[in-house]
Amino acid sequence: MEENKTNEQSELFHIDKTSNKDSLKVASRIENRTNQFLNNKDADGLGINRSEHNEASRKEIKNNKFAKNRNYEVNDESDITNTKGTPAEKIEHTINQAQSLWEEEMDIMDYYEILKNIKFELPDFPLLQELINSDKDHNILLAVVGLRKLLSIVDNPPIQNVIDTDVLSQLITLVGRNDIPKIQFEALWGLTNIASGKAEHVQALIDKGTIPIFTNLLGTIQKNELGEEIFHCPHPMNIVEQSIWALGNIAGEDTYYKAMILKEGALKPLVNILKNAEPNSMMTRNCMWCITNLLRNKPFPTIEELVYIIPIISEWLKSNEKEDIVSDCVWAISYISDAGEQIINKMIEFGIMRTIILHLNSCNAKIIVPLVRTLVNFMTGDDKENQAVIGAQVLPRLHALLSHPDKVIVKKTCWTLSNICAGTISQISCLIELGVIDKMIDLCHDDDHTIQREAGRAISNATTLRDPDIVSEIVKRKGIEALCYLLKNKTDMPTTFVLLEGIRNCLDVGQQSLTNEEGENQFALIVENCGGLDTIESFYTHEDSKLYKLSEEIIDSYFLTEVNLDGEEDMIQHF
Repeated sequence: MEENKTNEQSELFHIDKTSNKDSLKVASRIENRTNQFLNNKDADGLGINRSEHNEASRKEIKNNKFAKNRNYEVNDESDITNTKGTPAEKIEHTINQAQSLWEEEMDIMDYYEILKNIKFELPDFPLLQELINSDKDHNILLAVVGLRKLLSIVDNPPIQNVIDTDVLSQLITLVGRNDIPKIQFEALWGLTNIASGKAEHVQALIDKGTIPIFTNLLGTIQKNELGEEIFHCPHPMNIVEQSIWALGNIAGEDTYYKAMILKEGALKPLVNILKNAEPNSMMTRNCMWCITNLLRNKPFPTIEELVYIIPIISEWLKSNEKEDIVSDCVWAISYISDAGEQIINKMIEFGIMRTIILHLNSCNAKIIVPLVRTLVNFMTGDDKENQAVIGAQVLPRLHALLSHPDKVIVKKTCWTLSNICAGTISQISCLIELGVIDKMIDLCHDDDHTIQREAGRAISNATTLRDPDIVSEIVKRKGIEALCYLLKNKTDMPTTFVLLEGIRNCLDVGQQSLTNEEGENQFALIVENCGGLDTIESFYTHEDSKLYKLSEEIIDSYFLTEVNLDGEEDMIQHF
């Protein structure tokens, strides 16, 4: 039944290609209504804002994390003809009207503005498919506007219909129609919306070779006689912006597609477009979003490309205030830091830390999270890199973030500070002086288990050097009790080992230098009094042999003492 219905619709909207010109002319009644519309369109408030194409919306963020796809949508459609009758009669009226206006040699822009106001519906697709293959430009322009509007539908746009017919190939061909920029623009807009579809829709675009087409529309980088790189872009900015939009959608779909775009050399033209764009503009927003998609995940751009982009993004962070632009900028910085130690050193050389600290004062979690993530990458390097971060006076701000209401920010901040806790004695001492260790110990009792875990790891890391002064300060702040509390709560196995190591580090310092007059390890007394010894003993029956052995080593080393009674060796508890 459904198949028959489709066939009936196809016949209903079929156009006789042999129809002569006269068969498409309007009757006098239709001409009168058309003229009436043209004379009164301003009075009726039907004029169109020329910047309509700049009003766009993002597709839902995939995985609730990052903007991946964007799809232009319009909400200004109205049926200007107000024609009654069947869909076939309405669309015939539209064609007749278009033919009449074109024959009257109406200005292309005025004609285009009228087309943008026509309402198209899904049953119109077969007719638009016919019109896009016409040899008359006014029919083609009507078709691409109609198809773009259908592809902008939020729910179930006819993307698959476009792919299954010759319409996709026609849209790609029409992107080359720079003799009529509006045809080129509308065709490109339609392809952009296809790129915001499902993975198989994007693959269909890739198979048709669209990545080189979109990339070429960005402009080119050429070298002059002095070997300097010169950016040249001969295309209108609305064409460039649509190409950016399409590439951003494709890059966000799959890392393989992203690699293809990078291989085509799209990143440097994008950076130059960004450099020349107005601050806080839609062009800046779209360009930064596309660049961010190209930087996310492996494969990374080349070191040369990353070095090229760092100072420009840093500068844009200073000159842009819009939340979505700033958010994309800081995510771009974070993704660049994923590229490894070499590029992190370059970022530090460019003074990126000043920019990071400035924006860490933001109240917006969307901006803080990627910056803290960047610092995590910075702090996974050697002590020199860690010191560069500390020297930039970032610690006071990180300390403040430990009290942030957003749990994700607190967790990532703990993670960052945990790396500093594994640093030098002077770095750990700085954390103690700032009150960071005190806050970490408090967070071991947080109601969020992931925060407890990260805070516990940080405290354990701070004991790694077994420095008597450092460990004594941690114990004074009830660090042992915090570690034992987490141990008792049966956290994950890797964290359990980290906590046990932290306790053992404290016990070792106590054994070496903090015994009381009776020769007792004062830190061992703390472990026993807070219930830590019972927890450690419970691991004797644990199925993990490594955990059992570590527990046994701790008890044998710090809680049992060899004594001689009547010439025999006995093992008795130290208490």
